[in-house]
Amino acid sequence: MGAADLKAISIYKFGGASVRDAPGIQNVASIVERYAQGRVILVVSAIGKSTNRLEQVVRFWFDGKRPEAAEQAGMLRDDHHRIIENLVEHPASRRKLMAGVEPYFSQLFGYLNEPAPPASSYNRLYDQVVGLGELMSSRILSDYLLTRGLENHWIDARECVVTNNTYRDARVDWDATRMAIKTLITDENRCMVVQGFIGRDVLSGDSTTLGREGSDYTAAIFAHCLDAGELTIWKDVPGVMDADPGRFPFARLISELPYDEAVEMTYYGASVIHPKTIKPLQNKGIRLRVRSFIRPDLPGTMIHAGAVSGRSSPYIIVKSPQALITVRTRDFSFVAEEHLSFIYTELYRLGIKVHLMQQTALSFRFCVDDDPFKVVPLLEALSPMLETEWEGGLDLWTLRHQSDRTEKGLLSGRKIILEQRATRLVQLVLK
Repeated sequence: MGAADLKAISIYKFGGASVRDAPGIQNVASIVERYAQGRVILVVSAIGKSTNRLEQVVRFWFDGKRPEAAEQAGMLRDDHHRIIENLVEHPASRRKLMAGVEPYFSQLFGYLNEPAPPASSYNRLYDQVVGLGELMSSRILSDYLLTRGLENHWIDARECVVTNNTYRDARVDWDATRMAIKTLITDENRCMVVQGFIGRDVLSGDSTTLGREGSDYTAAIFAHCLDAGELTIWKDVPGVMDADPGRFPFARLISELPYDEAVEMTYYGASVIHPKTIKPLQNKGIRLRVRSFIRPDLPGTMIHAGAVSGRSSPYIIVKSPQALITVRTRDFSFVAEEHLSFIYTELYRLGIKVHLMQQTALSFRFCVDDDPFKVVPLLEALSPMLETEWEGGLDLWTLRHQSDRTEKGLLSGRKIILEQRATRLVQLVLK
């Protein structure tokens, strides 16, 4: 495949909200038929809230609550069957779509027939189970597109995205991934369908995941490795907003952003784009467009190197739920470099990202996602050397380019647990 052919490839990423039901999947097909020019790779997330339900399955399974886990799995199967029944009318087409997802449900129920595994294997088995959601949704979309006469080629992302074994936040082996993608994407199919979020550990062959909401990152990986002309992420909002419109009714669209501002927004927790998405695109100068699958006629937001209008755009980002962890030495000595090295070694080992940190002479405080399956092991690892305490259920607010007047109005009635200020940037942990 020549360079010109690769440049003709566009990447479309559709999240769970866009394929949450039969009308949503039909709408995705209409968008592909109307807007996709040349060759396109469709990167698909799990249907609706399937990932949440699969996470529930895993938690019940590990807690030894097998009937509850099986009930959640059965509800998930019913959801997918209901979508298929509403998606196509012809019995033969329905049977084909059902047959496409049934192996993954057999695999899911197969896990639940095994004994409750030890807690130490949680992250690895999480990836084997939770990644099934993307395999199901992509198979349904691919088979449905065929019923509409849109030829496509279904691709298993685990054969393309090569990673290490940092389960739930796997690191990509870029050289191996680039080679695998260019080996598999060699035919002249106009349309290809692939899963977001998942990859495969090169050594064990286990499925891995790229971090929660990691389908955006998958799309960026394919765009980077194929030198695509543009990546479009289809969302349920008009584009990148300066605040969450569900929380702040005054939120406005940002029409364009430079890469560095987009990186800042994702770093601080803007959920519209996964944090790892921008860098692979910036390295190749690939444009990123965020558009609405509800109003596909709108232009959305363009993220590219030449953007200037969004460089000083004010925005508000809320990340929740968060946990604030405080560590101290047991003898009231300073928290020194050896303590910080120990803390960060454990954070890296457990795949935990720090969103805010603050150090004094006698303590070190940091804010992380409030995930008990990561926070509890971290506290257990730190407690032999350090005193630890934590508080969960908190919000982390990041206000950039905001005025003091706006800030005071937003925080009415909220208790500030931790505060950090820099030029044109305020971060607050709120209760």
